[in-house]
Amino acid sequence: MPYGFDIDDELHRQLRAPVPPGVLAWVERQTKCQVIAQQSLEGGQSAAIHRLVLDGRGDVILQRFVLDWISDEPWAPANEALVLGLLADTPVPAPEMIAADLEGQDTGVPTVLMTALPGTVVWDPPELGSWLDAVIDAMMNIHSTPAPRELRQWEPYAPENAPPAWTRHRWAWERAVTAYHDARPSSDRVFLHRDFHPGNILWQQDAVSGVVDWVSSCAGPVQEDVAHCRVNLAIHHGQTVADRFLQRWIHASGQPEYHPYWDLLTAVSMGGDVPDHQLDEFVAAAAHRL
Repeated sequence: MPYGFDIDDELHRQLRAPVPPGVLAWVERQTKCQVIAQQSLEGGQSAAIHRLVLDGRGDVILQRFVLDWISDEPWAPANEALVLGLLADTPVPAPEMIAADLEGQDTGVPTVLMTALPGTVVWDPPELGSWLDAVIDAMMNIHSTPAPRELRQWEPYAPENAPPAWTRHRWAWERAVTAYHDARPSSDRVFLHRDFHPGNILWQQDAVSGVVDWVSSCAGPVQEDVAHCRVNLAIHHGQTVADRFLQRWIHASGQPEYHPYWDLLTAVSMGGDVPDHQLDEFVAAAAHRL
């Protein structure tokens, strides 16, 4: 099952519950339109996201940071607002920001209101090769966008539950932890999505129609987005598809090589408590290539 759909009942209650009336009133003040319907959106685990139907204008997306993690990363709502503003006049198909209550003074929690993009998420396309190429084109489109200095600087996520108790390749996870502390290979600084994977890409008529979830966007090594997409592809489709994605990206980008360090650096923060055989094999494959 794709990331974000297999959440427990309590998290589902927090993230998918109806939008409070006071928040809907805030939306109506910001848009000068009446909210006539709402739909909670599946697929995320970090924020409550609802599609709101307005009387008199297009649908909008309401993102509310209702979970406790926001107290540890209070910069996140303002970062998304900044990034959406930076992307407004670029070819990147990102939402447009409408309004924000970054401190939650009016809505109770930090909140961002943005335009809704057309399309749906596709994890299992009928033709894999063209789908991978379109994903790569969308990623490279982001990376070609100028990365201004006000963008947050990338830092890797720390190891989490590594090595996990369920692994069959403890040595590989230990190597990943070592890689986290090693010197990093050199890389170009680019505009990063930072959570780039098929679950954040929208499709309409077999073409990419939008890229969403810009909360963690920053400036950093181009390989960050590549590795993050690779590990998600490996978990859902297997190592072979992740490797096909990499080879197609190397060909399209003209990059001379791709160091397996980046795979380990990304995967080491994703250990978790639930066994994941595909993730385990991904880490082992990267460690073997060192």
